[in-house]
Amino acid sequence: MDTIKKAVLSELVRSVSQNVELGGIRIVRGLDTLDDNSSYTVVSIAADGYNGRNKIVYRASLCDDRKIVHTVLVEAAYDVLTDVFIAAKPLASGSIITADDVYAVKQKNSRLPVGAVTDMTEIEGKILKSNIAQGVILRSDYIRNPLSIKKGSEVTVLVEGENVLVSTKGVLSKDTLIGGVARVACTAQKKDISGILVSADTVKVKI
Repeated sequence: MDTIKKAVLSELVRSVSQNVELGGIRIVRGLDTLDDNSSYTVVSIAADGYNGRNKIVYRASLCDDRKIVHTVLVEAAYDVLTDVFIAAKPLASGSIITADDVYAVKQKNSRLPVGAVTDMTEIEGKILKSNIAQGVILRSDYIRNPLSIKKGSEVTVLVEGENVLVSTKGVLSKDTLIGGVARVACTAQKKDISGILVSADTVKVKI
């Protein structure tokens, strides 16, 4: 059975996914033609149909020690492993998600929570709708697309450095997505400054 199992797994990896996991196999037809005292080589194997979700039936040709070929039908139960993204720390509502906020783990497709995010591009740069605890699997209904703030909108500019925090006012020089790079015309300083638009009315600049 180990020989058949290896052949089935190889075929699953080739035809289904590199991240497939073989749950188990059983011979559904032709077992009576096999001898427990003989060893077998898999000559060929090909999909022959399905026995339900994540169950493929393979037709395998096995050659025994006497060079006699036996054909068996093998049912393989499998699952595909998919990345899901876990909150690496508590995340506050309104936060813009970055790669540092989450980590990926592989989970069986059959056990994925409804709406689980499976692609980092679906969440990076997006905004959380609510607070998320550390260790929670991120779902699509937890996030929303960033808003575009119009040119001329008034914002507070927070300039942050080591032991320094300066606040000033300004207006956006162009339409800017929350989470994107904003250019601000500062009112008091009468000059432009660039930073990250972290919310609808706040731009952060790190020095």
